[in-house]
Amino acid sequence: MTEQTNGTGTSRRSFLEMLLAGGAVSFATAGAALLPVAAPARAGAAKAFHFPQGLASGDPTPTGIVLWTRVEAKGSATPLEVPLTLQVSEGEDFATVVLERKVEALAANDHTARVVVSGLKPDRVYHYRFLAPDGAMPEFPGRTRTAPAPDADRPVRLAFVSCQSYEDGFYGAYRTLVAQDKAATPGAQVDFVLHLGDQIYETAGYGKVRTVPPLPSGGGETKWGPARHALTLEDFRHIWRTYLSDPDYRAARARFPFVCIWDDHEFVNDYWQTTITFTPEGKSAQTSKLAANKAWFEFVPALLTGVAGVKGVKQAARDFKPASVVDTDARNAPVDDDNLLQEPNNLAALDSLCIYRSFRWGRHLELVLTDTRSYRSDHAVPDALGIAIGGQATYLLPQPLVQLMDAGRTANGGNPPATIRIGDKDIPNPRKDSPPGTLLGGPQKAWLKQTLAGSDATWKVLATSVPFLPMRIDMGSVDPGKPTLVLTADAWDGFPKERRELMTHLRAQKVGNVISLSGDHHQSFAGLVHDDFEGKEQVPAAVEFSVTGISSTPVWQGFARAVKDDSPLKPLVVQDGGAFGKPGPVEALNLTLRHGTKAAVTAAKAGDLKAGLAAANPAQNPHLRYVDTNCNGYGLLTVDARGAVAELVATTPARQQPEPQGGILRRARFAFQPWGAGGVPVLPEPEMEGEKPFPLV
Repeated sequence: MTEQTNGTGTSRRSFLEMLLAGGAVSFATAGAALLPVAAPARAGAAKAFHFPQGLASGDPTPTGIVLWTRVEAKGSATPLEVPLTLQVSEGEDFATVVLERKVEALAANDHTARVVVSGLKPDRVYHYRFLAPDGAMPEFPGRTRTAPAPDADRPVRLAFVSCQSYEDGFYGAYRTLVAQDKAATPGAQVDFVLHLGDQIYETAGYGKVRTVPPLPSGGGETKWGPARHALTLEDFRHIWRTYLSDPDYRAARARFPFVCIWDDHEFVNDYWQTTITFTPEGKSAQTSKLAANKAWFEFVPALLTGVAGVKGVKQAARDFKPASVVDTDARNAPVDDDNLLQEPNNLAALDSLCIYRSFRWGRHLELVLTDTRSYRSDHAVPDALGIAIGGQATYLLPQPLVQLMDAGRTANGGNPPATIRIGDKDIPNPRKDSPPGTLLGGPQKAWLKQTLAGSDATWKVLATSVPFLPMRIDMGSVDPGKPTLVLTADAWDGFPKERRELMTHLRAQKVGNVISLSGDHHQSFAGLVHDDFEGKEQVPAAVEFSVTGISSTPVWQGFARAVKDDSPLKPLVVQDGGAFGKPGPVEALNLTLRHGTKAAVTAAKAGDLKAGLAAANPAQNPHLRYVDTNCNGYGLLTVDARGAVAELVATTPARQQPEPQGGILRRARFAFQPWGAGGVPVLPEPEMEGEKPFPLV
């Protein structure tokens, strides 16, 4: 039977299912312009309600948008149901409106309201507001826009962001983005913001700049000293409310439609499925994963159920649905061929919400959004083993060991070794009988392949919370016999078999013009994603731009604090800038990642950058074109029929109070051409504007 839709691709059956799920979503259809009935409160009038988390919009389609807000009573308990009026207008003055609709903000959803609006015009800026019963409104006016029609021939400009720890720093990067956009001409303004995850951090109490108040439940213990991590739905709501109390964050959500995926910190650092990893052995936490999913759905305006995708490809995205789960140790439960734990509570918690989906934005952009956490297998190298060999669980692990563990029972042509040599001991191979590792899980991987191959958009922009690009350290160049280290096996470099499968799929199916946008690493870098990074003949299949955090501590600062003065690793991370004409310490980690350990050590010994570069290892991360490990900021991407331009923007450090209009330290600008079906991407070195990161001069 063919189901009728409401104009946004959402079926009547889905609509009824969502109503039965607790009234979390309302639907409204715009029409002809009309005079508004409800009116804001007079200036200066006392108000019983306020909107401490502002308003937001998300997931634009050519005819629709998701609108969101949260309301509270002032000075008293908020009623179980708060009636709100939503108004949508083409004019900023709201003299006429195309939609006026009553919606309910319910205590069951933490007094959030999300409305799926349809019947709008393509490629149009709209203004919207929510009115409380007393006429109170959010502080920032709502501005959003719809997507252009699928055949519209116009450039698309998006911003992409990641990693915004509230306790690590201020959100000056958002302030800069908003100020820059307001100053831009209409044709050069941002169409939407792509958030690549870590929109919140699950912890409270380790604040370096600001502090998240204590969690309502008291929280669970972490490995970060006094910090506690969220356990319950009220804990996660508390964190979302705190983060959205920031005025720069609220201003950005009010100005731009956001399109969001998640990474790990929306639930727990480095998690996989429903397993949390604050201890090497891990722990199942199905009730917390369910709570995290519901809180994300309450606070992020996302179009999931019924969203239209690439023709012929079924979308799996689905709104939150309640489930009944208990915390049961699932870590040793049987797995299917995709490494999914077949434990009922694990499956039910994961199935409560599905966020991978795709959107079309005009003729030139297919936006493909993934979930790299919910269906992934355990880290290739078990955390306890990683620590035992001197790594940091998923950090600084030997590349050969990561590849062996990731391959599981398929290693060595299907004959994996029974034991592995660690130092002077042989230990049992913990992955001997395991399926190969996966970051996506089988169903999502099949969907991703079909979506990328099936889209006829000029550019396929793939949003993945963690980078494809390897970031490796060639320790053998300065200490013969030492293996190359993987910077972190928590990203795609910890799942090389599946990465190779995806990239060779692009080559085999002649899928061109794929741009990966990623985050998570607290640094900005760019390069070419090869089909097989371990192959003798490597061919680029895509390009990637990985963006630093909005406010999270840059990776170089963390490494610089951790390395001791007498450590042989110190010159690989930080060196005295005086020898290079720079004040203070310099980011030798940039030099190491781009040019190798011998280059960094040589530069330190000689006190001469030219000598260091002369000792560069040509085989050290040759796919990279740019590395900046000490920055906060955001990325910009513009695509059209002729080509693409990506910019990695470093803003004033997040630990400094932002200037009124924000501030930009530098831009790395990459201009490149389409390579089409069967072609090979070419990515030049960036054009730099502003203060260049070391070792660029």
